Amino acid sequence: MSLQDCFTFFLLTFAYGTCEEDFIHQQPLVVAELGSSVTLPCFHSDDFITTISWYKHSAGKKPLLIAHSAPNSGSVTYQYAFNNTNRFFITIASGSYNLSILHLEKEDFANYYCAKFFLNIMMFGEGTILLHNETDRNISTSVSAPSFWTPVVCILLIISVISIVMNIVLVIQKSRKKETTEQLRSQINQIKTDDLNYAALHFSKTKPTTSRRSSMKTIQETIYSETTVH
Repeated sequence: MSLQDCFTFFLLTFAYGTCEEDFIHQQPLVVAELGSSVTLPCFHSDDFITTISWYKHSAGKKPLLIAHSAPNSGSVTYQYAFNNTNRFFITIASGSYNLSILHLEKEDFANYYCAKFFLNIMMFGEGTILLHNETDRNISTSVSAPSFWTPVVCILLIISVISIVMNIVLVIQKSRKKETTEQLRSQINQIKTDDLNYAALHFSKTKPTTSRRSSMKTIQETIYSETTVH
């Protein structure tokens, strides 16, 4: 490796480390009303920056480049529709690259990112959320009054409902089992009663046996003999 290559490698390593350490700093949140004007600050280090720019990112859409320029050039190049409006302005100062928006419209409320570019490396700031004050109040209300239906409450509610349903099913099954048992007992008692009635009826219709007939015949003959003697 030549001396020039070593020097280039050292310069690139130093520059990249500087970019990593000197991030762009932005204000996280700016709240404003429709029709008002705001300034979104962007603080940066002038070291090793070739281009600095602003991007707009709306929900569900791709980021749009608003403007870009060299930090020390003093000139600004506006892009896309931002070039045909008099509402977006860049203010350049030492260590800052601020974006001003005049007469805010509904479409202006979005996320804005400041970025610096050097040696094919683009470093973005943390981003600034431009929020409508009505939305801000709604967010504050939702944060200060947490919802009752938390995941834990929902799980406990589901368990309670399942327990109640299972208890109802068990009670119904127990009631049906009791009814079935009583029906079986009633049927068994009815069968026993029918058997007893049938046995009694069969006994009453049975003819006298031979021994009984013989005894009765002997008694008749005795009676007849006694009558003859006299």
